[in-house]
Amino acid sequence: MSPRRAWRVGGVAAVAAVVAFAAAAAAQTVDVQRARTLVVGTPPGTRADRVDDARTGRTRTGLPTSALRTKWRLPVGALVEVAPLVDARGTTYVIGTRGEVVAVAPDGTERWRASTGAMQPGPGALLSDDTVVFVDAAGEAVAVREGSLRWRVRFGRGDAAHPAPLTLDDGGVVVATTRDLAVLDADGRERARTTLAEPTTVPLLAALGKVVAVTASGAVWTWSPGAEPTRVASFGAGIDDGAVLTDDHTLIAVTAARGHVAAVDLVRGTTTTRAVAPAGLWLGPPAVRAGVAYLVLLAPTSELAVGIDASGAERIRAPLGTRLPAVTTDGGVAPLVAGPHTPALIDDAGTLAFATTDGAIGVIDTAAGATVELLADACPPFATRAVGGGGVAAPTVALAPLEPGVFVAACRSGTLLAVHGAGPAAAASGERQPPHL
Repeated sequence: MSPRRAWRVGGVAAVAAVVAFAAAAAAQTVDVQRARTLVVGTPPGTRADRVDDARTGRTRTGLPTSALRTKWRLPVGALVEVAPLVDARGTTYVIGTRGEVVAVAPDGTERWRASTGAMQPGPGALLSDDTVVFVDAAGEAVAVREGSLRWRVRFGRGDAAHPAPLTLDDGGVVVATTRDLAVLDADGRERARTTLAEPTTVPLLAALGKVVAVTASGAVWTWSPGAEPTRVASFGAGIDDGAVLTDDHTLIAVTAARGHVAAVDLVRGTTTTRAVAPAGLWLGPPAVRAGVAYLVLLAPTSELAVGIDASGAERIRAPLGTRLPAVTTDGGVAPLVAGPHTPALIDDAGTLAFATTDGAIGVIDTAAGATVELLADACPPFATRAVGGGGVAAPTVALAPLEPGVFVAACRSGTLLAVHGAGPAAAASGERQPPHL
């Protein structure tokens, strides 16, 4: 009997990435006695935390620029603490705090729901065949597809923190606990494993054909599966919220207790400070477009959107809203404390989508004088304080592009809503991740 193979290939770059990765770790296992379709490459969509495996927060799907309104709103029946994912068909996947996975159609109706029983699931990733994968507090990688549990694999020690996974162009995934990294194929079989010298809690990245991890001290490590991790640079202090790849070899992150925005060169191993918070706290991770990093500055009485270029110069500064300063029990002004907040998105035209700490959602057309448009009270208030007592969690968890002129917002209370408005209807429809692993 002749073996049959069916492949859908995502372009020459995707194939090259798969070949390069397979040289360092065993390739996807195929049973030649059984017919099977393997989906490889990187389909469109928001398939990873912060859109892509470079964690750029940049979407090629055009965002609305004005006249914001709610297109639909759906209670998903689960509290939410991680970003939603969106596939090429416009299906949005929401992961609940008790391991629920809910698939929502582009019109806001529920497609399916799966209960995994996972404890404290971390951020997810969408594999090439639209399997949702996340890591839970038991050190297990959990995979769900079309409403069914596909596989569950214990690969590391149990831990409450788990960095966001990385998708692979051959349909596999890199998963992590704070110290354990493992490469799994599309069926959950382990292909490579390593242990970091110190813990990490921020999302993994892909750069220079390697896995990149930033550990608690700010040290930057790279790993080629099949080899030992290598320390290549350091931010000089622990980073907050995660790092972003701005080009093929430069990482930027908020560091120094949210006081600095710093950059690390992965090739030279050098570190530079791009910006210092004048009076407030940087809320990252940044969203990056054309070499400019966009992030929020939390000031005592306001929130500001700031764009910083590679030289450290400010390109924009726009007010997002006002806030009442916190006070101490004796009536004095309390120090600023940043709780969980909402990272911004930016599209190729320069429209920045954001959510404020009081639940408003808005956009800024950075190419047209930083005009701010707000949709107030988009997510209901969420009273639960952040873990460790550090500030109050923002009502909005994350934003993700859905289709041209529309993005979705996940509320901590368990509501998913689609926001639309006026904007360039001819904007590109679909994400294409840069070549990665």
